[in-house]
Amino acid sequence: MDDLLNIATKTMEKFNPATDKVDDFEKIPDGEYNCLLEEVTARKSEKTGTNWISLKFTILDGDYENRLLFVNYFFTEKTMERSIKAITKLAYEFGYEIPLDSFSSFETLAEALNSMAGNQAIVSQKTSKNDYANYSVTPLPM
Repeated sequence: MDDLLNIATKTMEKFNPATDKVDDFEKIPDGEYNCLLEEVTARKSEKTGTNWISLKFTILDGDYENRLLFVNYFFTEKTMERSIKAITKLAYEFGYEIPLDSFSSFETLAEALNSMAGNQAIVSQKTSKNDYANYSVTPLPM
């Protein structure tokens, strides 16, 4: 525990909880990143009730090695059909077929998609005018 105390002492010398941010990660710039798909999860906003499927990618090399990118597919009334098609196409490009009954819930869908974990892809990030990150995913052959 001495290590914890030493690290905490050092950290707190430079940290003001009233004004400093907890995360000091610099924003990942737009570009293409060699990534590993780590996991797929179902999420739901407590505020809006919106469901989404989140794909967690780890950047494998370069200046942002080990940083994470989250590619999300939102399921609103407006985006439902597009998200279903996009996820189905992405799974196909990874070499997987999503059984239709996987769409019975967001959890079963995430579970089916999680079988793609461990695959590599090029994830391209492009930020829109309103500062929203858009992603495209290109699976790499195994």
